[in-house]
Amino acid sequence: MYIVIVGAGGIGQKLTDIALKNKDDVVVIEKDKEKCEEFSKKYDAVVINADATVKETLESAEIDKADALVTTADDATNLLVISIAKNMGVKSLVSVVNNEESKPMFLEKGANIVGNPNALMAEYIYRAVKRPLIKDFMSLGGHAEIFKIVLPDDSKLVGKKLKDIDLPKRVSIIAIERNSDIIIPIPETTLAAGDTVTVLAREDKIDKAVELFAKKK
Repeated sequence: MYIVIVGAGGIGQKLTDIALKNKDDVVVIEKDKEKCEEFSKKYDAVVINADATVKETLESAEIDKADALVTTADDATNLLVISIAKNMGVKSLVSVVNNEESKPMFLEKGANIVGNPNALMAEYIYRAVKRPLIKDFMSLGGHAEIFKIVLPDDSKLVGKKLKDIDLPKRVSIIAIERNSDIIIPIPETTLAAGDTVTVLAREDKIDKAVELFAKKK
């Protein structure tokens, strides 16, 4: 892919690192000269020291060839860049949105939005404190979650077939990781200690699901 990233801060750097490891072509636009110099020393990517809200800057980044544009600056800058890029024909637009009230404006432009990184991190940390057995999670619109939980050695579910487990309503086991293998579960699948179980659960059923997996024999 050919990706244009606006902003050479922490998010822009991490995104560039991931993209380059996946052998994508990356162009970064940053108006702070010192950040550009620092960025150039760390990454083998094209860095343009200019204002991304100027159409000519996007043209110099060959935005017409881009598979995606990602903006990681403040909301005002991000929205303006997204608007210009959309008018220039970029189909995949992704933006960090720092303020909740700004989201509708980005959605109107057809952008895929990512919430405030600090707020997302705080929520992730709080979930880790509240539900320590959950190793990873993804919220589905605030109504449900997909999460992973490692089955403890002394769980009463160890050795049980899925068809014999009384899962709460609106809770489903959708995948099992075992010894680097991914198992798509069927009713006859038997759980083993140390399995990483991926669960889909409605928001109000998560605690019951976690309790079931953690419950001792």
